[in-house]
Amino acid sequence: MSKYDYVIFDFDGTVVDTGEGIIVSLQYAFEQMGDEVPSKDDLRRFIGPPLFYSFTEFYSISEDRVEEYIKKYRERYTVKGIYECELYKGITELIATLRSRGIKVGVASSKPEKLIYDVAGFLGITDCFDAIVGVPMDYAGHSTKTGLILRAMDKLGAEDKSRVLMVGDRCFDIDGASGAGVDCCAVLWGYGSEKEFIDHAATFIVRDPGEILELI
Repeated sequence: MSKYDYVIFDFDGTVVDTGEGIIVSLQYAFEQMGDEVPSKDDLRRFIGPPLFYSFTEFYSISEDRVEEYIKKYRERYTVKGIYECELYKGITELIATLRSRGIKVGVASSKPEKLIYDVAGFLGITDCFDAIVGVPMDYAGHSTKTGLILRAMDKLGAEDKSRVLMVGDRCFDIDGASGAGVDCCAVLWGYGSEKEFIDHAATFIVRDPGEILELI
């Protein structure tokens, strides 16, 4: 018998490596806004949290200007950046195995839901998920990961929190899972670090998708 009946994945940095498209589109946004363009390494911090949070927290962009930055970012990302991505090795095999065992699989991401569907459609993985939850395309606020996870659980019909596992690559996923009252498996193939995961008390830490099957 499986330990979990529901597995909810973060999207960027967990299922799909969308880093290149996101980072170059962020550089475009800073350039268009007349700012000094940050390095790619520095912009890696943006992958995981909501854009609103990242612009305000990492670069002290005033809240009344964040929407302008997001608009410029999406000028490039929705046209070109969205296609600069690739699936992480072994992830589709993992999801297929989970579903073959009767486990329901979902996505809970701070990415706009439309863009999740666009990327999933481009990569041919939309049908891999029983539920996909993101934020509205025109939403410029700071959505909470806990809220997104709870919405995904509702869509999946998950009532017993002890049977739910959240899988993600950043501390936001761990904290969101904790807030929702579910276990979290932190993955090292994305954009987080082992120290980050330990500091935020991830339930599990894995290095490759195959290890997740061993947990379940």
